[in-house]
Amino acid sequence: MGRNSGVRWSTPHQHSARLLILTTAAGLSALLAQSWVGAPWWLIIALCGAAGIGMPATWWLRQQAARWDQQDHAIESTIRSALDDSTLPLVGETNLELFGVHRSLLPVPYLVRDAHMTVVDTLDSGRPVLLLGHPMAGKTRLGAEVVRRHFAERPLVVPAPPRGLAQLFSAGASPVRTVIWLDDLDRYLHQEHFRVEWLDRAVRARNVVVATMRTGPYENHLPTRGARQPQWELLERFQTVWLHADDTERARLAAVSGDPRVRAGIRRYGVAEYHGGGVVAIERWHAGESRHPLAAALVRVAADWRRAGLDAASEPVLRALAPYYLPSPDRQVTTETVREALEWAGELIDETVALLEPTPAGWRAFDVVVDHVAAQGRPIPDATWDAVLAAAGHRLVAVCHAAAVVHHRPDIAERAWRQAVERHGDAALFEAGLLRERLEPGVDTAWWSDPPSIPPLPWH
Repeated sequence: MGRNSGVRWSTPHQHSARLLILTTAAGLSALLAQSWVGAPWWLIIALCGAAGIGMPATWWLRQQAARWDQQDHAIESTIRSALDDSTLPLVGETNLELFGVHRSLLPVPYLVRDAHMTVVDTLDSGRPVLLLGHPMAGKTRLGAEVVRRHFAERPLVVPAPPRGLAQLFSAGASPVRTVIWLDDLDRYLHQEHFRVEWLDRAVRARNVVVATMRTGPYENHLPTRGARQPQWELLERFQTVWLHADDTERARLAAVSGDPRVRAGIRRYGVAEYHGGGVVAIERWHAGESRHPLAAALVRVAADWRRAGLDAASEPVLRALAPYYLPSPDRQVTTETVREALEWAGELIDETVALLEPTPAGWRAFDVVVDHVAAQGRPIPDATWDAVLAAAGHRLVAVCHAAAVVHHRPDIAERAWRQAVERHGDAALFEAGLLRERLEPGVDTAWWSDPPSIPPLPWH
């Protein structure tokens, strides 16, 4: 690779300018002492002394430089957090991505979890901590926030899995008074990659050791029928802190959220599950648009169903509307293909959320996916509006509001309002009056008049 290829090359200690000057000086002294005829005796003695001392010194410095280069290589190649000059950043200056925190759809401020102070107290006592829970429980964010807030002035060591720890300790570069971060600890748990004595040495050197691990891999290492797994002795060294679903904590965290949709999402899924799971869900849906087009179409139908003011869509509705969302409208949609697609769309992502959730009334689109479809500005097809009006029942006024205010469809709003008054009389008029008070300025309300008799809809 060329020097000007976009890679900044560092100078090894063995090729440093100081070592080169010393080697050259020692060599020249020896050469001059041998070949300088007629030089004063004292100068010959000085040159011989310089050569006699310089050559061994050069050899010793080369050996030392080789060791320094080995340690620098160990730091650069085995520690993800190493900077260009082989130094380590301070924990408080490190971004969340280096810790392995999942992206969120929105910039989410950290909401202090119930286990926060338990982790702090354990680390203050000198014990390593292992955060356990399902894939979207918020383990990594919790651990990262603890060390960023309480150990911000310490250097950060993030070993590269799976051999980073082994290479680091075998190179003699034992960390001292750092934060050692081991996200997804199971990646390091091969017997040759992480030894008990290395963890003990790290603790004795007053390092803060924080690890995370999913429930499944942890259970695989538990002793069974009296048999101990090879790395169980290592896992026992950690103080475990479990992050379980807790309704009381969810309610507390939801209460401090200012966004009503986020508040509802936290209550339903949990703060980490809602934000972190949303990113993965959207990526899965976009991948499905090319690999599983029918499943992705069903997700869009269910999302538009909620955007139109209803909640869960039945399987017959999904099957009937799917052709309007497919790239090829003539694609055959059968009961069998729809059920296969629903199986894919209803599969849990990281054991936490799914694109579509089964309910007694039908299939419900995940909140974050609904918001994402709305943010893209994709219009709701007329066929879906027709189906919504046919199925709305007592929710017709809600459909009217969604059509008028959110989607700027006064024609749909008028049909929904007229059907509501026709079917539910004074109760609908009272509810519609409340709706009218909430309409934003500029919304077209020309349709707001006494509803005449309307012909039956095609979805009746």
